[in-house]
Amino acid sequence: MAEIISSQTLLNFLPWIKIIGYIIVGIIVTTVGVYLIILAKRKKWKVEIHEQKADGRVYSVARDVLYEKKLNYGTKTVYWLKKAKQEAIPPPDECVDRIKGKDEVDYLRVERDLVPLTKFSSTNFKDPVVNAYISAHAEKILKDVRDTKTKLFNSDAVRQRFIYIPIRKALIANINFKPIDYDMSMMAMNEIHNADEFYTAKGEFWKKWGALILFGATIVFVIVICVLTYEYQTENIKLVIGYAQNAASVCLQGGSGVVPPPS
Repeated sequence: MAEIISSQTLLNFLPWIKIIGYIIVGIIVTTVGVYLIILAKRKKWKVEIHEQKADGRVYSVARDVLYEKKLNYGTKTVYWLKKAKQEAIPPPDECVDRIKGKDEVDYLRVERDLVPLTKFSSTNFKDPVVNAYISAHAEKILKDVRDTKTKLFNSDAVRQRFIYIPIRKALIANINFKPIDYDMSMMAMNEIHNADEFYTAKGEFWKKWGALILFGATIVFVIVICVLTYEYQTENIKLVIGYAQNAASVCLQGGSGVVPPPS
């Protein structure tokens, strides 16, 4: 009897298990298809955003990912920052560094606009005189770092002398950033126009195709429910017929299956 109850319980939950399985398989297939067809082919860059502060120096203020985004069913492409949710100018090749197969680029934030940057050094480190001067001072600094006495759990003596220094006495190679020339007013107008089109396209898509997508999903759901209900009813009928055949065989063998008490 316990086996019969457990089998009946399993049969009751079987349609829902199948529905959940179909949904999971559908989600996996859709996700893989979208990734292979759309996401894997789009261009993207790792972005470091800089900003000039009141002291005139340029500081890193954020990190982001810039990627190609399609609008109007792929008929228009914009370049979108993932975290900032803002459009940016695509970086020219001269601004891009490729590290371990990944493209990286620096941007300068000017108010609300982002401009790609090129990096250059004002010092000619290829000059033998400069190179010899730098090598000598670098070796001296490394020796001073090693000669500074520290403790096992405390390195403040080194940090205060070479890291937390109030005046820039250490050997520093300055890297200068140069923004690419762009028309800032036209950039702002294009960003506003593309943003309007982006949100308008989303609304138009669901307005045009939302009812049809919902109707199609409903039809598919009804078909799945009908198929599973049919299978469930078929299994129940087979189970009832099996019970009836067992009971009939017992009766035909000459008894109800109950052993009479001994006389």
